[in-house]
Amino acid sequence: MDPVERVVHRVLGLGIVVSVVLLAAGLLLGVVRGQALQPRALHVGDLLSGLASLEAAAYISLGVIVLIATPFVRVAGALVAFAHQRDRRFVAVTALVLAVMCVSVLVGRA
Repeated sequence: MDPVERVVHRVLGLGIVVSVVLLAAGLLLGVVRGQALQPRALHVGDLLSGLASLEAAAYISLGVIVLIATPFVRVAGALVAFAHQRDRRFVAVTALVLAVMCVSVLVGRA
């Protein structure tokens, strides 16, 4: 496996594992504490206090955020790896993909 593939593999694997652990912890907390699952994710500002007070919704929300962020981190990691290899063509393509992903998130919020 070349270095870029290794970075992509590790980022995707770690992102999925962290997300699943957070989601499972949230579900477990919800069952143990008898908390109903909220139909919406918590606001980012409420996450830290929710995590500290062991709110199930906070762990589930963070798990979903990590799962959504994983592809972004993967593309950014590939961009760094291509830049390290000095592969200008793939740096340009990867930077374009990352830009499109970021714009799509911003447009989707409007």
